[in-house]
Amino acid sequence: MTKKLLPVGFYDLLFDEAEKNHRNINDALTTFLRAGYRLIRLPLVEFEENFSNTKIANSFRATDVISGKNLVFRNDITLQISRLLTTRLHEEILPMKLCYVGDVLCAKNDELYADRQQTQVGAEIIGCDEEKSNFEIVEILFAALKKLQLKNLLIEFSLPDFLEKFLHEKGIKNSFELRDAIMQKNISLIRKLAKEQAEAIIQIALSNSNLSEMAQKISFPQVQKAQRISGFMKKNFPEIEVRFDLFGDHKSSYHHELSFDVFCGDFSYPVARGGRYKIGKTDAVGATIYMNRLRKIL
Repeated sequence: MTKKLLPVGFYDLLFDEAEKNHRNINDALTTFLRAGYRLIRLPLVEFEENFSNTKIANSFRATDVISGKNLVFRNDITLQISRLLTTRLHEEILPMKLCYVGDVLCAKNDELYADRQQTQVGAEIIGCDEEKSNFEIVEILFAALKKLQLKNLLIEFSLPDFLEKFLHEKGIKNSFELRDAIMQKNISLIRKLAKEQAEAIIQIALSNSNLSEMAQKISFPQVQKAQRISGFMKKNFPEIEVRFDLFGDHKSSYHHELSFDVFCGDFSYPVARGGRYKIGKTDAVGATIYMNRLRKIL
């Protein structure tokens, strides 16, 4: 047999594995559809100019032989919704609930499994700035994960805007070095750079479970919102472990106010991710399930 290799990070799915992956995608998508989310299917390739207001990194690129324009192969489906809102969906009444499924391509992947072709299934609420939409997207996400029979789930919330506001409020010189030290939880460097404010920063950076105690010490609106979503989780999903990384680690370049990762058991990478973001001036919140990672678990 002639050996024909695929590029690193690309793969074949055959027979039982392909059928199981298909069922999992359908189960997740059906959960969103039954909850009133409307399905959209977006192209794998777009003109680079469509992302002129967004930094698109780690993407495959090409030139269109017809138009001569630069093309981008998407590495995230959520970013494409911005184009829809200014074109085919510009007359739709907001808020609007959407769901999607499709593959994305990453130019590089430093993870252990290094998949560069990945399948995303997700849901978005577009045009709602009310806090209840945060609860709703988390609730529908866990309904989908439950349908997939995932167990031992943990959700970690972070506040992407909180670090900048905290440093400004405390009058701390906002150097890149200090921010990197906080993200990396480099305690000795934080003490060196933040001086008298260091212990407060360290306490917040290392706190991941006792949010009620932290909220009493920090009178920031963002922390109060985090406390409310913590209460929502304890009431509606008591079986799911909840943690907080209030300063976050800037995993996403476009989330603000609130973001979250969902982990399963001892698997190192999040099986789902979501949060709040802006499409122009329009508020949105969404969540994405990474089907490739689920294949390593289910």
